[in-house]
Amino acid sequence: MQRRFIKKADIALIAVILCVGAALLIWRFLPSNEKTEAVIYAGGEVYRRVTLDKSADMTITPDTDPKVVIKIKDGAVWFEDADCRDKLCVKSGKLTRPGDTAACLPAGVVIRLEGSEKRHDALTGRICQ
Repeated sequence: MQRRFIKKADIALIAVILCVGAALLIWRFLPSNEKTEAVIYAGGEVYRRVTLDKSADMTITPDTDPKVVIKIKDGAVWFEDADCRDKLCVKSGKLTRPGDTAACLPAGVVIRLEGSEKRHDALTGRICQ
Protein backbone atom coordinates (compact mmCIF):
# COMPACT_ATOMS: atom_id res chain seq x y z
CA MET A 1 0.00 0.00 0.00
CA GLN A 2 1.42 3.36 -1.04
CA ARG A 3 1.16 6.43 1.16
CA ARG A 4 0.02 9.68 -0.38
CA PHE A 5 2.00 12.73 0.65
CA ILE A 6 -0.64 15.23 -0.44
CA LYS A 7 -4.19 14.69 0.68
CA LYS A 8 -7.39 16.27 -0.59
CA ALA A 9 -7.50 18.56 2.43
CA ASP A 10 -3.97 19.81 1.62
CA ILE A 11 -5.01 20.64 -1.94
CA ALA A 12 -8.10 22.48 -0.67
CA LEU A 13 -6.01 24.50 1.79
CA ILE A 14 -3.50 25.45 -0.92
CA ALA A 15 -6.36 26.50 -3.23
CA VAL A 16 -7.89 28.71 -0.52
CA ILE A 17 -4.54 30.36 0.24
CA LEU A 18 -3.92 31.03 -3.46
CA CYS A 19 -7.41 32.52 -3.92
CA VAL A 20 -7.00 34.83 -0.92
CA GLY A 21 -3.56 35.91 -2.16
CA ALA A 22 -4.88 36.62 -5.65
CA ALA A 23 -7.80 38.63 -4.25
CA LEU A 24 -5.44 40.74 -2.12
CA LEU A 25 -3.19 41.44 -5.10
CA ILE A 26 -6.12 42.45 -7.27
CA TRP A 27 -7.48 44.72 -4.52
CA ARG A 28 -4.05 46.35 -4.02
CA PHE A 29 -3.64 47.30 -7.67
CA LEU A 30 -7.18 48.44 -8.44
CA PRO A 31 -7.37 52.18 -9.08
CA SER A 32 -8.83 54.23 -6.26
CA ASN A 33 -11.41 57.02 -6.62
CA GLU A 34 -9.93 58.77 -3.61
CA LYS A 35 -8.58 62.30 -4.07
CA THR A 36 -4.82 62.15 -3.61
CA GLU A 37 -2.56 65.07 -2.75
CA ALA A 38 1.23 65.13 -3.05
CA VAL A 39 2.93 66.96 -0.21
CA ILE A 40 6.49 67.96 -1.09
CA TYR A 41 8.82 68.74 1.79
CA ALA A 42 12.12 70.57 1.27
CA GLY A 43 14.43 71.16 4.21
CA GLY A 44 11.86 69.80 6.65
CA GLU A 45 9.22 72.39 5.65
CA VAL A 46 6.19 71.95 3.42
CA TYR A 47 7.36 73.26 0.05
CA ARG A 48 4.22 72.62 -2.00
CA ARG A 49 0.91 70.72 -2.04
CA VAL A 50 -0.35 69.46 -5.38
CA THR A 51 -3.58 67.58 -6.09
CA LEU A 52 -2.93 64.55 -8.26
CA ASP A 53 -5.57 64.32 -10.91
CA LYS A 54 -5.34 63.04 -14.45
CA SER A 55 -5.07 66.56 -15.89
CA ALA A 56 -2.07 67.63 -13.79
CA ASP A 57 1.13 67.86 -15.83
CA MET A 58 3.93 69.87 -14.24
CA THR A 59 7.58 69.87 -13.30
CA ILE A 60 8.67 71.17 -9.89
CA THR A 61 12.26 72.07 -9.03
CA PRO A 62 12.76 73.00 -5.36
CA ASP A 63 15.71 75.27 -4.57
CA THR A 64 17.93 72.63 -2.95
CA ASP A 65 21.48 71.42 -3.28
CA PRO A 66 21.82 68.90 -4.92
CA LYS A 67 19.10 69.76 -7.43
CA VAL A 68 16.08 67.49 -7.91
CA VAL A 69 13.36 67.55 -10.54
CA ILE A 70 9.90 66.29 -9.57
CA LYS A 71 7.43 65.34 -12.30
CA ILE A 72 3.65 65.16 -11.89
CA LYS A 73 1.61 63.61 -14.67
CA ASP A 74 -1.35 61.22 -15.16
CA GLY A 75 -2.18 60.99 -11.46
CA ALA A 76 1.37 60.07 -10.42
CA VAL A 77 4.37 61.91 -8.99
CA TRP A 78 8.02 60.90 -9.12
CA PHE A 79 11.60 62.14 -8.96
CA GLU A 80 12.52 62.56 -12.61
CA ASP A 81 16.13 63.61 -12.09
CA ALA A 82 18.55 64.32 -9.26
CA ASP A 83 22.14 65.50 -9.00
CA CYS A 84 22.91 63.19 -6.08
CA ARG A 85 25.37 60.33 -6.49
CA ASP A 86 23.22 57.20 -6.11
CA LYS A 87 19.94 58.53 -7.57
CA LEU A 88 17.97 56.23 -5.27
CA CYS A 89 15.09 58.71 -5.33
CA VAL A 90 14.83 58.44 -9.13
CA LYS A 91 14.90 54.63 -8.87
CA SER A 92 12.02 54.67 -6.36
CA GLY A 93 9.54 55.02 -9.24
CA LYS A 94 6.10 56.56 -9.50
CA LEU A 95 3.96 57.25 -6.45
CA THR A 96 0.23 56.82 -7.06
CA ARG A 97 -1.52 55.70 -3.85
CA PRO A 98 -2.02 57.48 -0.52
CA GLY A 99 0.73 56.50 1.90
CA ASP A 100 3.40 56.18 -0.80
CA THR A 101 6.59 58.06 0.05
CA ALA A 102 9.88 58.78 -1.71
CA ALA A 103 12.84 60.81 -0.48
CA CYS A 104 16.07 62.29 -1.76
CA LEU A 105 18.09 62.42 1.45
CA PRO A 106 21.11 64.37 0.11
CA ALA A 107 18.76 67.15 -1.08
CA GLY A 108 16.44 66.90 1.91
CA VAL A 109 13.35 66.53 -0.30
CA VAL A 110 10.50 64.17 0.58
CA ILE A 111 7.34 63.42 -1.41
CA ARG A 112 4.43 61.96 0.54
CA LEU A 113 1.00 61.15 -0.83
CA GLU A 114 -2.02 61.84 1.35
CA GLY A 115 -5.56 60.73 0.66
CA SER A 116 -8.94 62.18 1.50
CA GLU A 117 -9.98 59.07 3.45
CA LYS A 118 -8.60 58.29 6.88
CA ARG A 119 -6.86 54.93 7.32
CA HIS A 120 -5.47 52.86 10.17
CA ASP A 121 -1.71 52.49 10.38
CA ALA A 122 -0.99 48.76 10.64
CA LEU A 123 2.10 49.27 12.81
CA THR A 124 0.96 51.88 15.31
CA GLY A 125 -2.81 51.41 15.19
CA ARG A 126 -3.30 55.16 14.80
CA ILE A 127 -5.67 56.76 12.34
CA CYS A 128 -3.74 58.62 9.67
CA GLN A 129 -4.32 60.03 6.20
